[in-house]
Amino acid sequence: MEITGFGTAFIVDVSFKERVARFIRLQCERWPSLYFNGVPVAEAFGSDWRPSVDPEAEDAECLAFSSGAEMEDFWEQNGYALDANGEGPFCLFYKYYQSWIGAQLQSIDAEEYDGAMESAALGAELRLSEFFLVSIVTPERPAEDEFSRSVVEDFRRIIQGECQ
Repeated sequence: MEITGFGTAFIVDVSFKERVARFIRLQCERWPSLYFNGVPVAEAFGSDWRPSVDPEAEDAECLAFSSGAEMEDFWEQNGYALDANGEGPFCLFYKYYQSWIGAQLQSIDAEEYDGAMESAALGAELRLSEFFLVSIVTPERPAEDEFSRSVVEDFRRIIQGECQ
């Protein structure tokens, strides 16, 4: 099978552990028959579920999402692709790190209270000592596909705390 899909990358603080469960619940609203990691969501996800976190793991962990058994079969044949309904399977890959990462802020995507935060933060150095590298692999480029964009936007809203 040809490799397909488009990845959108994020660096997320340690709140990822709690917020990813909210993301899964949001996908249950998208697809009431959600398959999570290849099985019906009820078999793989419960109220106490948290992502596995192993700082020593070499490979990223994978959380797989599809609308149900039919899409699981579709995925096996077509990879990350859109079906006749304009939807498709997607995955969230994540890896935990306990090391420093930093960046100089060139732009700000933050909730502004008085506008002062943006001007104060531009050019500042951001440092994290624990974080997750996350990639959401969707069937198409989110900029060009409504379904793929909606998946990435769901994740963004959850990480930003807009969805409980």
